[in-house]
Amino acid sequence: MAPTLAYDDAVMGDGTVPAERLASVRAPVLVVDGGASPYVMREAARRVAEAVRCGRHRTLTGQVHDVAPQVLAPVLREFFAA
Repeated sequence: MAPTLAYDDAVMGDGTVPAERLASVRAPVLVVDGGASPYVMREAARRVAEAVRCGRHRTLTGQVHDVAPQVLAPVLREFFAA
């Protein structure tokens, strides 16, 4: 993964959530974070969901960035069934 870090850094810019840009997204969006993830990641997820017109936010208790499939699957099923 280390070779991609330079690209990740370039894309992230100063790290702020581009709220104005996200406001133009019209599709329903589900933003998921792990309850055991660092605070900055959870806060960014919340801000992204708030910025998108049809954004929804879910925190998966006890999960980190690498979410267990059996925890994520029911959340995705519910989102796509709506």
